[in-house]
Amino acid sequence: MLKLRNKIALATVFTASLAFAQSMTDMESPAVLRVADKLRCSCGCNLTRACKMEGDCGICRSAKAKILAMQTAGKSDADIVDSFAQSEGKDVLAVRPGPMGVIGPWGALGLGMILVVFIIRRFMKQPPTPAPAGAQAVDSALLDRYRDRIDKDLEKLG
Repeated sequence: MLKLRNKIALATVFTASLAFAQSMTDMESPAVLRVADKLRCSCGCNLTRACKMEGDCGICRSAKAKILAMQTAGKSDADIVDSFAQSEGKDVLAVRPGPMGVIGPWGALGLGMILVVFIIRRFMKQPPTPAPAGAQAVDSALLDRYRDRIDKDLEKLG
């Protein structure tokens, strides 16, 4: 009697593993991954639920199984995403930036660099302000006075 139970248990485990192996390929189908890519994983990996981590994330695996079951039931991608958002909250949605969200920061950086270069060139090209007309005579007189003082101080040292 025990041998029959062991055989039945072994046959059940073997059949279940074959069914699970077949569903794993179904769970990695492009249709399932397309929907899973719209959902963020909550395990802390900062990836979508379409990830293929080495350890095979349990959260992603169960989400893919749920997506496959919903697709088999005939639900659309939007209905499936809405179902996840209702059951797990809006944080599950992996919102990707549109084209302006990707180009915008780089464009702003480029415009900022162009503005900095323009301002630096503008200040570098400005001619020095000319000195007032009477300042040249005062400067030469002051300079002569300082030279005389330096000469006197040098004579005292020598």
